[in-house]
Amino acid sequence: MIIAYVSKIDKECYNDLKDEFTDVKNFNSINDFISFYAASKNRDVVLLYRVENLEDIEKISDIHFNNNIYMIVVGKNDTKFSLLAGKIGVDVYLSEEEADSGLITNLIIKSQSIIKARRGNSNISVFTGINGGVGTTTIAMNLAKTLAQDHPEKNVLFLDFAYTKAVSNLFFNYPQPKKTIVDISNVQNLDMQELFENGLEKLNDNLYFVPGMQKHTDREELEKPENIQMFLNFIMFIKEKFDFIIIDVGVFEDVDLEVDIQEIADNIFVITEFSIPSMSILKTYIDIIDKSGWYSKTHIIANRSDSYGSVTHEEARKILSKGLKHNFEIGFALPNDALHLRECWNEAQLVCDEYPDAPFMLKLKEFGEHFFIHDGALYENAHKNRESFWSRVKQWL
Repeated sequence: MIIAYVSKIDKECYNDLKDEFTDVKNFNSINDFISFYAASKNRDVVLLYRVENLEDIEKISDIHFNNNIYMIVVGKNDTKFSLLAGKIGVDVYLSEEEADSGLITNLIIKSQSIIKARRGNSNISVFTGINGGVGTTTIAMNLAKTLAQDHPEKNVLFLDFAYTKAVSNLFFNYPQPKKTIVDISNVQNLDMQELFENGLEKLNDNLYFVPGMQKHTDREELEKPENIQMFLNFIMFIKEKFDFIIIDVGVFEDVDLEVDIQEIADNIFVITEFSIPSMSILKTYIDIIDKSGWYSKTHIIANRSDSYGSVTHEEARKILSKGLKHNFEIGFALPNDALHLRECWNEAQLVCDEYPDAPFMLKLKEFGEHFFIHDGALYENAHKNRESFWSRVKQWL
């Protein structure tokens, strides 16, 4: 998430925001911001705009903003100012007297869930691991196929954006794919036919898959800025066609593609283990989450949680939350089912196909129902026929 601070004054507030968040940019004018925003439309943006007169507010009235921006305007304690801001579509208008750094920080944190709601009832879920071998790919692959099997009315897409040679190709029976995720960057027109010609595969009636990269040298293609933009455009296009998009990015790396994908995701699932070394690594990543504004959409998943020598849930919570702004909880725990998982991994077989009643699969199904089916139904019911206050005001005006 980018915090765009448009003001020539009050640098103290800007400095306070830089202490709280990772990506804070200062613009001297709204026109400077507009030029920047035109090139950053795949990133979530919070615009904090300080105005001196009504004309300053009018400057944002003719701009076409996407649904990934949250606007806060700060100005005079004047009804004319607040009404005009509301009519234009500003999310929050604050008087100079109200606009302290603490309130603005809280609004920025809450903006993530509001932006997610505006995107509609899509479900782009990113799975990332704190290091190799924690089970990220195993969880993501088996979850994708299980959701498709248990819910034939839902279309599921699995994408492998890991920066290493994709093992998922073996598990989905594409050991030598003709096209991979890298070829998506060559698509000229985003339509389904061209996507099927450049890597998109149909595994069964409602499960689809784009093979991951085959060569380590393909990593260079994933890192090119022009290709990153194409991948993001592809995800934003394809989300309208699928109910669930499961994206495996492998081990977390601070690289542009992974960061940008997590930015547009509705949920981020961080896979870890309940060991002291894992908790230490995880805490470093959580600090990035905290400052990136991803707190509300991040879920920590403990794999092999009942392994010998593991810390308890309470111990993990204390380790994770110490020194951070938020109290991070373990969102879900999966059992150590080494007997079934080791066999399936060695044979390149999905656990859901070979051992659907294994302890790992029973908990993974519970995980899927909780985060994908149950939460999705709650979201749909909560937002059905709901209009915002300012939508009703605009109709009245």
